[in-house]
Amino acid sequence: MTDWSQLRHAYGCADDVPGMLDRLVPDEGAEVWVELWSAICHQGTVYSASFAALPRLTEVAREWAPADRLRPLVLSGSIVAGASQDHGLGDVRAEYAGEIAELLRLAGETLVAVGGEIRDSGFLALLQSISAFENVPVWSERLRELTSGEFELYCEDCDQIMCIDLDGPPFTISVSGVEPRGEVVPVAPGELEPVARRLYLAAEAAGRTRIMALLLLLFGTTACPGCGQGFQVAAWVADPSRHA
Repeated sequence: MTDWSQLRHAYGCADDVPGMLDRLVPDEGAEVWVELWSAICHQGTVYSASFAALPRLTEVAREWAPADRLRPLVLSGSIVAGASQDHGLGDVRAEYAGEIAELLRLAGETLVAVGGEIRDSGFLALLQSISAFENVPVWSERLRELTSGEFELYCEDCDQIMCIDLDGPPFTISVSGVEPRGEVVPVAPGELEPVARRLYLAAEAAGRTRIMALLLLLFGTTACPGCGQGFQVAAWVADPSRHA
């Protein structure tokens, strides 16, 4: 039996979390989702109460139809992605291995069932959650950024902020005051590394042609317009020192 009064969330004592979990409904627009998300996964930060909520979120995802599961699966994925944060709970992935395995199964089932019907942002969020359940670094937290089609990165070689625009065509990289813009060259599908290929094939199976194209660009190559330094986009997106 969970003693929620001994757990914490973003606003303090977590004894109000069971009430929120009991009020969950399939309606994505329901206020309780905002309330719960803000408390147990506030701006990506997780707490002791966050992981304690995983069993109930797993039950909800299991009970609801695939088309209604996106919220509990994405919230669970965001919580699991924060498992490496310093929350003082030890190896939470091991403690909740059963829930994580079931969430992964449900997420895969949902992707097959409704992946072609949800918005791009929802589809990427589900792929991101699957990456979290599979313990894939970086893409368990950053994949959803593809929705904006833009990344800002820092080039240490010339001390410039670059803007990579994937919302084309054309697909370009720019530095303020530097002309011309550079080009982002997509990787060939057959040259995708294993993690990228898995994401690409999931998008292909769902008929998500735009996301397929964005993934090829994300794992493609370009060069800094300021100094000409070439790089793989995904490698620099994954490098904390390159974040603008």
